[in-house]
Amino acid sequence: MLRTMPGTKPEGRPAVEAWLTRVKPELQPIAYRIDALIQEALPNVVCAVKWNVPFYGSRGHGWIASINSFNAHVKLLFFDGPKLTPTLPVGKGNNAIDYRSLEELNEKQVKAWLKQAKQLPGWLKAE
Repeated sequence: MLRTMPGTKPEGRPAVEAWLTRVKPELQPIAYRIDALIQEALPNVVCAVKWNVPFYGSRGHGWIASINSFNAHVKLLFFDGPKLTPTLPVGKGNNAIDYRSLEELNEKQVKAWLKQAKQLPGWLKAE
């Protein structure tokens, strides 16, 4: 079952923008910057909040990335991360990167990964 916050719709920018406002204040700059990089790299991006996290993809193609916020970091997840080059930094998995500060965010590389991810098969169907 899809869960959303009361008063929000799961689809579109308004839902993502509402989600961003609920990120811990000290992590908001990271979450907002990742969201902006996604929009810059994927100009026609479709977004929605599913399972209480923002998903990004393209119509008819599928979801390619999502972001999530935790106590001490923001996670950028690529649904087909193992196919990206260069490979994502070693971590808990091979499809996500954790950012604890803006300084850790290599914007040029993130955009390159996003553009690659757009060319790969998406996960499920982005409405």
